[in-house]
Amino acid sequence: MNTNLTSQQSFTYKDLLLRKLYYSVVCSVLSQLVLLQIYVFASNLNILHPVQWILSTFQVFTSISTWLFIIPFMTIIFAQSIICAKDYVFKPSYCSTRFQKLISVFSVHNLVLLILNVIVGATLVWLFLSLGGGQYQSLTYQCKGQNYCLQEGTFFLILSGFWMGLYYFVKVYISEKHLSFPVVYQRKVLQMKAQLLPLLKESFMLSLAPTAYFIVLYYVWGFTLREGFISSFGLLQEENSNGILIYFYLWTFGAIYYFNMNLMRFFFNLFLTEPIQFPLFKETNESLCLQESINMSSLPIVQNLACLDLHNLAQWSKCRRRAFFTLSQPGGHPHNWNSLVENVLKLFNEYTELLNKSTLSVEKAKPSVPPIAPPCTFQSPDKFRNLRNMTMVSDNGLEDFVNVTQEPLPVFTLPETVVMKLKQKISNLIAILKAVLGINFFFGELPQANIQKCLANGYLIIWTSQGIADIACSSLVEDPFGIVQKDLPGIVTTLVQLKQSLERLSKVPTLARKIAGYDDFNYRMKAAVTMAVKRSLFSICLSFGNYLNEFPLSKDVLSHLNTIYKS
Repeated sequence: MNTNLTSQQSFTYKDLLLRKLYYSVVCSVLSQLVLLQIYVFASNLNILHPVQWILSTFQVFTSISTWLFIIPFMTIIFAQSIICAKDYVFKPSYCSTRFQKLISVFSVHNLVLLILNVIVGATLVWLFLSLGGGQYQSLTYQCKGQNYCLQEGTFFLILSGFWMGLYYFVKVYISEKHLSFPVVYQRKVLQMKAQLLPLLKESFMLSLAPTAYFIVLYYVWGFTLREGFISSFGLLQEENSNGILIYFYLWTFGAIYYFNMNLMRFFFNLFLTEPIQFPLFKETNESLCLQESINMSSLPIVQNLACLDLHNLAQWSKCRRRAFFTLSQPGGHPHNWNSLVENVLKLFNEYTELLNKSTLSVEKAKPSVPPIAPPCTFQSPDKFRNLRNMTMVSDNGLEDFVNVTQEPLPVFTLPETVVMKLKQKISNLIAILKAVLGINFFFGELPQANIQKCLANGYLIIWTSQGIADIACSSLVEDPFGIVQKDLPGIVTTLVQLKQSLERLSKVPTLARKIAGYDDFNYRMKAAVTMAVKRSLFSICLSFGNYLNEFPLSKDVLSHLNTIYKS
């Protein structure tokens, strides 16, 4: 299952995404079969008769009735994987108010996923109990002649499956959807070996809390649910002791559900973050190329992979770098480099603009100091307005008489200071009413929304800044025509402006070290983006240090570069 696409191949974004999603979904579905087989194999444990143990497990999976149970379950898992893929592929929506966040939680997409999570949780428990055998294999059993009684232990465990699906969706899925790109990419087999055991341990630990919550909930409302189910299906109730073993089953099935969901997310992350090589030459209108993919914000995964490919190309692939240092024939134009630098600078400028907007919104959210009224110039009293001003000089000479004119009746107007005070009191009253009624809380713009959007796209800046800097540094030796040098001042100026915007972002209180913590995603991403941009500028200064004064750079940019280079 190798999804590497060489630079000689031409492909569209549909080819790229479908291939990656195909492997992710197939592996998610097949992993459920493997886990089910392991559970059945463990539940039929018979050390004294190992041959019979293996044969019984084989018979379970080869029977038609077993596949009548498995096929619906696999269909639900397949549908869940397909719908979940949307959150990892398409552009996420960032809500600027709490009301928008509340509305987004109750979207049709989330509603469908919630139903699927709940159904998967209950179906998983029912399937494992049905195929594993034992006391809880069936929901009912024959008792008191021809009547049927409810097996409360099975009912208890199946209800826990519904609860696990609901708890996982609310607690984990809504809050965590971003992909995590590894610092050093390894082969898939090595990643699976490194991640499977930690995921299993994490699943058992994370399932402790929902297991305890469900025990309490069932103790409070279990009798009502059990009696309602018995009356609805005409069953009888017999007192039977389940013992402490049922709580072990409850915890185990909760851990299995968590492990299944974490595996699904792991496979999406495994295949979607796998680096690929984008073509550097666009062959058709629908085919992708590296330069255009850098700004494909509508498909974030394609944009991330393109920026990652630029970073890898700049570091490791001399033959692919050579394509940016060549001229078109005939014509002699550096089309590949012009397209690359245009898209890279566009990405940097958009990111800088969003950073500036974010920091300005945070500063506006702080309480502002009322402005001080400017000093008033001296004016003559109204009763002397008709007297001649002795300081005035006229070229036509001064008249010796006073011209008295009839003035209209004065109109009563409030002083300007009184009007300002009234407006201020009215605005304060409106602000108090909004705070009391909760209008600002629900409908006010969150100043951190744009910051979170910026930091969520931090990988793009990390890879692109280092990639374009490495290409620029390599051009000293590999660029025979000096193609890169003509755009180096623009690259340096844009990176300096980006670094200054990131430094202003460091003053945001919620991103401070003591408030955010070292494990906070926003804090870590802010630090990583800042260091990547600074490292890129340092690399350029290190390579072009003797020639920086010859480039048409402003004094502010040069002084900023000197501080980076000397530090």
